[in-house]
Amino acid sequence: MPSSKTLFATAIVFAALSFPAAVAQDTIVDRQDQAAGKVPSIPSGLNQGFSIVRTPAKRVTATITFAVDIPSVKANTWVFAMPEPPDLPSQTLIHASTKPDSERIKDKSVFKRTIRRCRIEVQDDSQTSAAQFRCDDEIQLFNRSLKYEKRITTENAPVDPLSAEDRAIFLRSTPEYDYQSEEFQKWKTKNRFQRRRTEGEVRFAQRIFQKLANTYQYSYVPSEDRTASLLCQSDATDCGGLSTLFATVMRSEGVPARILSGRWAISANPGETINDQPYYQYHVIAEFYAQGVGWIPLDTSSAIIHDRTKTKLQYFGQSDGDFITYHVDPGVEFDTDLHGDYRAAYFQIPLMWLTGEGTLDQFSHKESWTVSP
Repeated sequence: MPSSKTLFATAIVFAALSFPAAVAQDTIVDRQDQAAGKVPSIPSGLNQGFSIVRTPAKRVTATITFAVDIPSVKANTWVFAMPEPPDLPSQTLIHASTKPDSERIKDKSVFKRTIRRCRIEVQDDSQTSAAQFRCDDEIQLFNRSLKYEKRITTENAPVDPLSAEDRAIFLRSTPEYDYQSEEFQKWKTKNRFQRRRTEGEVRFAQRIFQKLANTYQYSYVPSEDRTASLLCQSDATDCGGLSTLFATVMRSEGVPARILSGRWAISANPGETINDQPYYQYHVIAEFYAQGVGWIPLDTSSAIIHDRTKTKLQYFGQSDGDFITYHVDPGVEFDTDLHGDYRAAYFQIPLMWLTGEGTLDQFSHKESWTVSP
């Protein structure tokens, strides 16, 4: 996943300055979402015996603090932004607040995600070169476990089907899920990633998950372009790339799928890094929707790193209530209030903009992530 340093560099806009990292990260902004087109339909009744057991796990308060110090700048306005955690099968938001206070705006995607946007007008010299933003989110997390009973002895609670609107949203081709591309289709055919006639969504997803877990390596490169048509030409990527690949295969075969971008519900370890980049528990997982079962979680990168079993299914259909989602799917586009619209592929840390005078030569920042009961 992108590091905090890289995400900041892609987000910040100051006067007429431009940053190479911003150009690299924003190459997909102009590509538009495409309609799902003709994707295969899947008969009902093929997931017989499967069910998701959902139980309360823990109630936590997650706190993000993001502080910047730029002695070479004399700012007159600061703006910070951060998504508000959505309600999902894996979590329920109890209470959310920020310091300073934020206004709630909706992003410009089909999800209309809630974004907390905080505008700070400089009142005295202490605010001209330094600012801080904090989010406190109280969340109820849930365990979810996929169960299978060959002979069903009890009636499972009925599962509401996806609405036609949601189904279309989670089947569509997007800049990241570009399953209509020639490169992706060739890779898909080579790996026999077409659903077999007798496979329901669960069995099909298991097969794709196992193949990815057995053939890909985990590799974290902050500047990586996590577009499916590029990822499929490699044999290594990170949690965001693996989740994108899985969801793209699912969508291309008529199975609604999505990725969840957020952080582990565990406080950051001071000084921890990945590839020499600060690490604050950033993570991405995936989900797919199975008829009669519901949304099923999976974590391909954890399977690659931690699962030593032959089946590679320890992280399929299992979520221990230890992950906090800040947004569903890549591509959060919203009005920055200072510099027009901005599109963040992954939005796991506060982003910042400012207006003023000076340079960014002496820029530094500090971040903290704590999770308490």
